[in-house]
Amino acid sequence: MRSWRAGKSTNGKAAGQVRRCEPWQQRITGALFHPWRWLGIALIGVLVSCGGGSDSPTPPGGPTCLNRAVFGSAAQSAYVLPYPVGTAYPVLQSYCEAWSHHDQLAYDFEMAVGTPISAARAGLVMRVVDVYQDSDQDPNHFNYIYIQHDDGTAAFYAHVQLGSVLVTEQGRIERGQLIARSGSCGTPMADLHFGVYRSWPPREGEDLAVNFRNAEGPLDVRGGLQRGVSYLALPY
Repeated sequence: MRSWRAGKSTNGKAAGQVRRCEPWQQRITGALFHPWRWLGIALIGVLVSCGGGSDSPTPPGGPTCLNRAVFGSAAQSAYVLPYPVGTAYPVLQSYCEAWSHHDQLAYDFEMAVGTPISAARAGLVMRVVDVYQDSDQDPNHFNYIYIQHDDGTAAFYAHVQLGSVLVTEQGRIERGQLIARSGSCGTPMADLHFGVYRSWPPREGEDLAVNFRNAEGPLDVRGGLQRGVSYLALPY
């Protein structure tokens, strides 16, 4: 069992102690930051640079992941893109990708370090970790925010920049509110990892397929965002 350094406090800063991962943390971090992610990110970069992302089908993930990939109408989605209106960012990795999202209904948005991140939906901040430098490339060292929504679902924002978190645990936030800035801790490439789970605390395999009501850009045949496509956040 791995230990992780993330002291829980009301202002999101470390309390300085080392404590063991909770079971849900072990499962999610193990899947999200598997060592193959490092090679996978490099391969994605090659594919995207060759134009293979937007027109090609997403490399298939596990059948269980694809079975969960049931998207509703984007126009009726409760979510908006997790960045401010008027900005656009490409999807570095989409859901159920064979690289590191093989069993995750999540998106990686490519963003330079320091890019503003906004809440995709209103809710209550459940967990904040804000202790790791952007230079820390250990795949288990990453800053993140969990926000639980009124229907019990919880959104996960990972790789946020150290010291940029603008929310506190148990604080209420609104859709579109700035919550942090993107970073590169725990990943070889700066990005925002975004996913939604059925409940808090999150459990592996209980994530949800999400699209965004204000995303301008083509969706795939299932209704999800496509790797290699840049999505503009429209007013909502």
